[in-house]
Amino acid sequence: MEFPERIKQKKAESNSYAILLYKLRNVGIFRNLTENDYGIDFEIEVVIDDYVRGRYFKAQVKSAEEIYVRKDGIPTVGGIKQSTLNYWCELSSRTHVLAYAVDLKSERIYASRPLFWQASALIDASESSKTIEFLPDADNETLLAATFFGAFSPSVPDIIYAQTMALRRSRDFFNLYADVFHYDLGSELQHPEVFHTFLDVCRILIGHWQDKLDLPGEDKKHAFSFAHWAQKLDKSSAEVICLVAREPMKAMMPFLLKELAEYRAKVLDAAYYWSYKNMPFLDLVYKTPFPVVADHEVMRDWGYEYDRFAKAPAEDISFIVKRARTKHQ
Repeated sequence: MEFPERIKQKKAESNSYAILLYKLRNVGIFRNLTENDYGIDFEIEVVIDDYVRGRYFKAQVKSAEEIYVRKDGIPTVGGIKQSTLNYWCELSSRTHVLAYAVDLKSERIYASRPLFWQASALIDASESSKTIEFLPDADNETLLAATFFGAFSPSVPDIIYAQTMALRRSRDFFNLYADVFHYDLGSELQHPEVFHTFLDVCRILIGHWQDKLDLPGEDKKHAFSFAHWAQKLDKSSAEVICLVAREPMKAMMPFLLKELAEYRAKVLDAAYYWSYKNMPFLDLVYKTPFPVVADHEVMRDWGYEYDRFAKAPAEDISFIVKRARTKHQ
């Protein structure tokens, strides 16, 4: 008598799912999407203290008898189709997408960061498959941290919004920085809406650096709250004075510039993708200048003489786009 035989690929998939679900069994709710797998295997919703808070992400599971680890210690998985990369990017406009690489031999699991920035940089004019990278550590702490980051970190649309606002209002931010160190200590901010926008942008882009901000405990805890800074010296106040604004601006501006530089690199690495998806955004990221060195004197000088220091790039964005579109043709 003959019976159906389970093929090796199905056994590997089944084992990888079982290993992942066991390792993340206390994280929350797993919704199985493997029956209609177009690049996503699960939707994972994180549960905190038995409360379901609507924090979820999509997950793709990759497995191998032994995950390949490069000489630099980075685990990788190849064979990712361009259509899958496009699908991940499209899904990322709604929720983060993470990948998990399961080593079936050791039962170690490697997690990726949210895949949007990596996937968008890999999309090009070719039809060749691509290789994605994972975080180098496969310990439980890294696995859980990556998982919770996928559920709770700012969404891609929020990050794009914050980048756009920061770049469009960069002159205003530097002017405000100079003003709070120039005007009398008790003077109210001339443009409180700029400070409000600055805090909102920082909340999104540098929120993960909150514990590193050079601020006292309560100020650090409420660093991105306009009301906190308005009421710091007077609980009935609705306005922020220059003396108070100095601390958060001096603490946050270097981190903000660091993040803007990193996101600029990510966007330019994905110039092919952005040239079709959102050309004005690509142009804004490319042409908006900000200082490489983010010390106090430099940031204040940019506020005093923005036009002197803010030099546009010599090359037009059209040359960047042309290179990106013809690179793999």
